[in-house]
Amino acid sequence: MMKFIASNLDAAKAKAIRALGDKAVIVSVRNLPSGDVEVQASDKPQPAAPAERATEPAFGAAARQQIDEQLTRQSTGARLNESLEHRFAEDALSKLRGQLTGAKSGPPRIDMSDKTAAGFADALRPHGIGEELLAALVAGANEARMPDDLHRMETAFAVAFAYTPLAFSPSLPIMLVGPTGAGKTSCAAKLSAAAMAEGGSAFIMTADAGRAGAVEQIQTYSDTLGVDYFIVDSPQDVEAALRMKKPQGAVILDTPGISPFDSGDLAALKSFLEASGGEALLVLPASGDAEEFKEWALAFADFGVRRAIITKFDATKRVGAALTAAHAGGMSLAHFSESPFISEGLLSASPEYLARRLLASRPGRLG
Repeated sequence: MMKFIASNLDAAKAKAIRALGDKAVIVSVRNLPSGDVEVQASDKPQPAAPAERATEPAFGAAARQQIDEQLTRQSTGARLNESLEHRFAEDALSKLRGQLTGAKSGPPRIDMSDKTAAGFADALRPHGIGEELLAALVAGANEARMPDDLHRMETAFAVAFAYTPLAFSPSLPIMLVGPTGAGKTSCAAKLSAAAMAEGGSAFIMTADAGRAGAVEQIQTYSDTLGVDYFIVDSPQDVEAALRMKKPQGAVILDTPGISPFDSGDLAALKSFLEASGGEALLVLPASGDAEEFKEWALAFADFGVRRAIITKFDATKRVGAALTAAHAGGMSLAHFSESPFISEGLLSASPEYLARRLLASRPGRLG
């Protein structure tokens, strides 16, 4: 039995058919307070008897009901009695009001009459770096004590970003979030390898079981590294895995690519984070749609993400999109990945690496 939520009945039915095939049987239809329609469907002629605990993933369609049930069990706090959808909508509306009333000014201007600043900006623009970050980098470069390009670039990035590589601890699990294809599962394996290289141990959980090949991928990584892994379909599974395993080293939770603009997906992600008791880190590929990445970073910053991992430096020439997004979201940089090989792990983020990478202006590893 599965539940599907959409803006109207036909769309919800279409979701059910895509997930369950032509044999999908609509069991019930419910109009939600948000205005959406919830359809409960099965691929069996007769619905199965309800289990003690729902086994469908908490992401997507089932998230709203699961989180609403959790909220109704709480008795304190003025906003806890509001639906989660209403709270997200209210916050988004407040933010929109600020944008429409001009609460935030445009990006700072670069003095292009300054030949040094103009030359520095022209060198960075081909990487797709946004104007706000570009202005911050130009200002940082002006603080350099030596005139050579490498030192000025290092100083610029040292001023523009904070750098906070991970310190592994079982008391602070790491939950990786971000778009599909960003490299979250590879990051989970690389973080595990890094923890083991430091003489520790690692434990991987993945909630990304629905993606084609995801389970096989995490199984291959885990078997190669010799670490334990669990498939977790719900926040309760996360809690159960942590109780059963009692990990002593790094704890990493891999999540599926979700939309940070979907209140149900964010609610589900929040429930997984609370179950793990950890910290969420945003994973972004170095190159992509800068504006889209920026919107992702801002949405996840509102969610509470404070650090980012940037991947696929080896696969692109222009690396400004993810950097622009992290800067817009006020995120510090934790790690970089410039290799597809798990054994080579992740690099600790540093201004020195970024300076050399942008001056080199080519993909591949830097010696």
